[in-house]
Amino acid sequence: MLEGVTDPAVRAAVAAVCAAAAWWVGAFAVIRHLGVHHSSLQPVDSEIALETLQSATSIVALGTAQRILAEQLRTAAADEAVRMAYCRAITESIVIESRLPELLEELGELRLVDLVSTSIPWRGRFTKYAGGTGAGQVE
Repeated sequence: MLEGVTDPAVRAAVAAVCAAAAWWVGAFAVIRHLGVHHSSLQPVDSEIALETLQSATSIVALGTAQRILAEQLRTAAADEAVRMAYCRAITESIVIESRLPELLEELGELRLVDLVSTSIPWRGRFTKYAGGTGAGQVE
């Protein structure tokens, strides 16, 4: 996504949020068995596939990196490479959006669902997921 971006601060910020995304998904996956399913509020008892966690991490990283790039464009004299990186991030988020409801169901647990669903902007018919599940109100 950062092809051509030479600003070390932008590169470091995006790398940091990507690492944080992996940490948060991992942390919530470890305590997933203590949570409840986002739609039934019943205890989560199903296994979660590695591919599902990898997808969740990628989406959280994409959404947070997109926010870093947007802020860079808003507040600084960003060069064309940053603008193109932001455009690539937006394009990728549009491409993956239709797969997100299925991923959220696979994740199941409220904290993981909220982390993923609030990390990326939702458009069109998927905007109902934009606010998360309200896990904070339940727990």
